[in-house]
Amino acid sequence: MSEYRHLDKVGIVGSAFAALCCLGTLAVLAVVSAIGLGFLINDVILAPLLIASLVVTLWGLAASWKRHGRPWALLLGAVAGAMLFLFSFLRPSPGLAYTSIALLVAASLLNVMLARSPGPAVPPAR
Repeated sequence: MSEYRHLDKVGIVGSAFAALCCLGTLAVLAVVSAIGLGFLINDVILAPLLIASLVVTLWGLAASWKRHGRPWALLLGAVAGAMLFLFSFLRPSPGLAYTSIALLVAASLLNVMLARSPGPAVPPAR
């Protein structure tokens, strides 16, 4: 299970990148264009990238839930992921999308805190 330890953090980076591109954040768009990846700035590419990144994030949070036995980080991550997709593509709202990214980061931090604190004993997976 240790190979999934940082999966949620990797997913958050991908989700934040895709959302920031969708929202037209100038610094991200400039860097993407400068390194020759301007083709990425297209909703046809960014929507699947965001969905895949959110799946990776939730997969990592679910793997951690199995380890520490408390679902709170996964629930927060699922709500934040749904909000991020909604406010990036379906009803664009930069303020709410940024809030969703912050909630995803909070879910990852909560996950770390839950993993480090003593909690219910969870039998090892077979």
